[in-house]
Amino acid sequence: MILKQENQVRVFDYPRGENLTSDKLQYWKSLMPESLVPPTVHDLMITRVITVTGDMILDEIVAKLIGQDIPAAPVVEQNNGVEELIGFITEKDCLEYLSNDMFYGNPEVTAKTMMQRFPLCVKPHTDIFTIADIFNSHPFRFLPVVRKKQLIGIISRRDVLKGRVNFQKQIVREKAETKTLRDFREIVNLRFIIK
Repeated sequence: MILKQENQVRVFDYPRGENLTSDKLQYWKSLMPESLVPPTVHDLMITRVITVTGDMILDEIVAKLIGQDIPAAPVVEQNNGVEELIGFITEKDCLEYLSNDMFYGNPEVTAKTMMQRFPLCVKPHTDIFTIADIFNSHPFRFLPVVRKKQLIGIISRRDVLKGRVNFQKQIVREKAETKTLRDFREIVNLRFIIK
């Protein structure tokens, strides 16, 4: 797993064919039946993402986050009809600027001035084991999903948790279906082969 800078976003990438380094991930892959393919971020992500624009002021952003009951939102910019990710804004960012605004009387700030620039992102082909490892290793609750610089979705820890539980059930079900009993005659014959 590597972290690459692409345009103005940092992307966790797991190039296809590269061996996983984590023993835990190797272990989970070894338990999987070969017929099962692990879900990817594309399978688990939310595609209808609530976003804010760079020119929105603090009051509008807070109203949107509270009104939509979301703790964070990607900041996007339209470029040739495509929503490009330029940053990420959280309740914490808003609270910090709101507190400063009340204390210092700062002029109205926009999403562009207070957003987290160069947000960490993932690609849609990232598998569930890798994204789980990213969430376990970092304090993020949400990660934007990008293709180049275009925002195509968002994934949360909860999405990964649900996907992981469902995939575990699939593994158990698949193993139960493929489990076969040995032929009793074969077992009896083995008893007489031992010298």
